[in-house]
Amino acid sequence: MTPTRETFGNISTTSQVAFYFVATASVAVFVYGVWRRARLWQYGQPIHFRQLFTGRLSQIFANIAPGLRRLFVDGLGQQRVRGRGLPSWAHAGLFAGFMMLLLGTTLLEVNHLAEMVSKNLSFHHGIYYVIYEFTLDLFGILFLLGTVLFAGRRLWKPPSVGHRPSDWLVLALFLAIGLTGYAVEALRMVWQQPVGIGARCSPVGYWLASMMSHWTESQARAAHLGVWWLHSLLVFGFIAAIPFTRLFHFIAGPMNLFLSKPVLGQLKPVTLEEAERDGRIGVSDIRHLNTQQLLSLDACMECGRCEDVCPAFATHKPLSPKKVIQDLKSVMERLPDVAVDAPLNPHEVIEAETLWSCTACSACVFVCPVRIDQLSLILDLRRHLTSEGGLSGTAATALRRMQSSANPWGFPQDERANWMQSTSTSQPD
Repeated sequence: MTPTRETFGNISTTSQVAFYFVATASVAVFVYGVWRRARLWQYGQPIHFRQLFTGRLSQIFANIAPGLRRLFVDGLGQQRVRGRGLPSWAHAGLFAGFMMLLLGTTLLEVNHLAEMVSKNLSFHHGIYYVIYEFTLDLFGILFLLGTVLFAGRRLWKPPSVGHRPSDWLVLALFLAIGLTGYAVEALRMVWQQPVGIGARCSPVGYWLASMMSHWTESQARAAHLGVWWLHSLLVFGFIAAIPFTRLFHFIAGPMNLFLSKPVLGQLKPVTLEEAERDGRIGVSDIRHLNTQQLLSLDACMECGRCEDVCPAFATHKPLSPKKVIQDLKSVMERLPDVAVDAPLNPHEVIEAETLWSCTACSACVFVCPVRIDQLSLILDLRRHLTSEGGLSGTAATALRRMQSSANPWGFPQDERANWMQSTSTSQPD
């Protein structure tokens, strides 16, 4: 007997129609949620996205190749997630499990659509089926293990990691989806009674089914239908919730990886022509950020890596790169509620002392998993302070000394070159 199973085994036509109706509704909620966030990004300065896809095919590929590389290396390859011990392993397990389960569900639907065209187009049987079932069973365990590890991290509550009540809802949803998926598989085996490799290729389901071997077929079918619907509704709830929870970094993160600058943390010079054209220097309104920068605010999942490596934060200065991103995000979210010509100044929520605490070391930029350029955002905000005479800290002190004494150390005019003598005498023979 060829190993296989029906895509909608034990599911009536009425339930299938209802299934696709609920699926359409959940996707509609998902699309609305994404549109709701994308509308905020469009308030920013344009980034000429269409230019990436203009010209000859070779030109288009050259334009998008760096972004695609970042997607594969930093996104799928999780390059920037590694090296953090247990959190990295938890994320790797959850990510790998999720991606493989998503791929498996997609392939199952493709097979179902192919069967509707012709039975001869079905491919969900034989050796493919055996590999498919075993792979999904294995990655389902990784998915659940990653979920449990993240739940433990929420209980531990490291201070640098952002915490929201909705995080527990997401983790509970993941756990329920994984467990009900295995339950559906086990109950299907109880009433279908597969034998040989067709049963053992799903080791977790086979083990669970052995515990229900005393059930009658009618009992197993009734339970299977109920758990199948519960599993389906949980999945649809997950899809609908993505744009409204921290899960939105599933969408904004890859987009930011594709659109981010190849080199991060560099100070871009402002020309006199740009200052005259824009009538400003730096950022005094959230709309002065470009579309990609606003998108990057939604890509942040508050993992706290930037805060952990920030030397200013480590020395108890009033700077947390993570909080700067979240503060800017809170300002961005007010955009639909203000008039087009009404200013929305991020300096109202981010103190000047916070911005001047930054040492511009780029440590936060180098560790961000989704390549958010916190430094460029901070420097753009500082530029506005400087243009308005709001310079402070050691830089302001040096400039004042230059104005009064013609040297940054504040030496008297006749002693301003003494620093050269002290330097020369300190040199080794």
